[in-house]
Amino acid sequence: MTISNVLVLGATGAQGEPVARYLLASGRAVRVLARTPEKARALAKLGAQVVRGDLDDPASLDDALRGVDGLFFIVPFAAAPHDALRYGSHVIDAAKRANVKLVVWNPTGDVPEHDTGNPAIDVRRLLLARLQERGLPYIALQPTGYFENFLGPWTRSEVVERNTFAYPFPTGVFTQLMAIDDVAVFATSAFNHPEIAPAALKLAGPEHLNIEGIAERFSRALQRSIHWRSMSPREFGDRVEAVFPGAGDATAQAYEGAFTQPERFSTDIDVNAALAVLPVQLTSLESWVRTHANLFEPLSVSTP
Repeated sequence: MTISNVLVLGATGAQGEPVARYLLASGRAVRVLARTPEKARALAKLGAQVVRGDLDDPASLDDALRGVDGLFFIVPFAAAPHDALRYGSHVIDAAKRANVKLVVWNPTGDVPEHDTGNPAIDVRRLLLARLQERGLPYIALQPTGYFENFLGPWTRSEVVERNTFAYPFPTGVFTQLMAIDDVAVFATSAFNHPEIAPAALKLAGPEHLNIEGIAERFSRALQRSIHWRSMSPREFGDRVEAVFPGAGDATAQAYEGAFTQPERFSTDIDVNAALAVLPVQLTSLESWVRTHANLFEPLSVSTP
């Protein structure tokens, strides 16, 4: 089975846009749905067909899915859990009506086997169950988290202004964060291998680092000494709230576990299981920081 036409949802966002780019580069016909089509101009210039629509408008989803073989979707990060469930349900039901051959879904994190008590995380289980109930062929790509989180003002500003890497991790948390582009390459590869569906694959970066190790990689990449600071979950949530209104409390709640149960917040994922079926060259943190070094340049000091 060949997947030659793909609808990408979330293509005007940081996680969906690279998926559209890589799919276009692979030679596929790509359609993107956008509430504001003007925001997808860059993708249109690359050859994507841009259609107006909304995740909360099932009719627009039906129109966008007409004639496509594959669907990539991601629910907006800042959506409240009840909204995320509604949006995702609309998408899944529309994909079923359209008889889509393959759905590739990025739940933006791990899909837990049991309820965690955090609605922002537990909604992923509900959406996976809906995919399964509808009988859709799917590949769920579950990333641990992204290096790009460090570009947010909650972290980048301290690297720039104080040569300090600040994040809500205690030293006992070891994570395997990865580049967003690597997830996009995994998604493109998934459309090359529809035969592995249904599948839920855990994705991770190539390194297992705590906050000290992350600061050390920043130091090497930027060629200056970068210190580290464990930011409190509440401070982090407040900073996220300033950028994504409505997401602060859930974010703070999610990161509380890093301090109360660091061993459970740490990751120990064998990414080779995913690489065995979807070969991808993973990006190291040091390489990623070098690529984005201009964004971490220290503030220039003017002299009289």
